[in-house]
Amino acid sequence: MTNRDTLMRILELLSTECLNLNMILHKLKISKGELDAGLTILEAHGFIERIDYEDKCDTCPIYDKCNSRRPTLYRITQKGLRTLSRKQS
Repeated sequence: MTNRDTLMRILELLSTECLNLNMILHKLKISKGELDAGLTILEAHGFIERIDYEDKCDTCPIYDKCNSRRPTLYRITQKGLRTLSRKQS
């Protein structure tokens, strides 16, 4: 089960940039299962959103660094930012 600390670490990471699954895994050094659970929880509650770029790769913020086609990125929402700012207060 994903704990609150892991969820907050994901939110903090996504507050600085949009990232794909592999980039999040690399930066947080957690298991894929734990990350999948965390992303599912955060997305279901509206703290993050998934962005599918499909054929619009050149509009993606990580276009220059990306190795995949049709990347799926995750980014924090306004609700997620409010949650982080309350935690840091």
